[in-house]
Amino acid sequence: MFKNLKAFLKSRLFLINLAIAIVFLIVFFSCIGFFLAKYTRHGEFITLQNLSNKRLSDVESVLKSEELNYIIIDSVYVENSIPGLVVNQNPYPGAHVKRGRNIYLYITATLPPLVEMPDLADKSLRQAKNLLDNAGLKTGRVQMVPAPLLGFVLSQTYKDRPIPPGTKIPKGSVINLQIGGSNVDDTIQ
Repeated sequence: MFKNLKAFLKSRLFLINLAIAIVFLIVFFSCIGFFLAKYTRHGEFITLQNLSNKRLSDVESVLKSEELNYIIIDSVYVENSIPGLVVNQNPYPGAHVKRGRNIYLYITATLPPLVEMPDLADKSLRQAKNLLDNAGLKTGRVQMVPAPLLGFVLSQTYKDRPIPPGTKIPKGSVINLQIGGSNVDDTIQ
């Protein structure tokens, strides 16, 4: 049986078929490589600009002129920042990308997120300031009013109205406090 196999492998018919198969595979893979290079635009790329700190409208026109698409992945609240600015991008600036590619953007939010008003009643001024800070809120006017408990929060107001704990308000809002004190109308900053 092995003699027949050796004889067949040395036969002219096998060698011709082997040569045809090799030529076919070379032509097949060359054609695949050629068409893939055309389809994927191999070697053609755009160097991506730094889009950070640019308005979304400006970024849109830049990317459109370079035949790139964009997708907003997330918006983040940055206090005192202009809404709609790009803060991060993926791929990074300087990356080589092909036309038609999606560029993923992170922008500044147009509105601050809502946070829950903490319960400050019967907390010391120091505790109240920490709770406000942890919630992303700011301490405004601190007014002392006569009360038996000195230095503890009696009421909390937002835009000069009492605000109950658990109420959703914009992050960064200013909360005014009234605390127990011995002197009427003293204000602490």
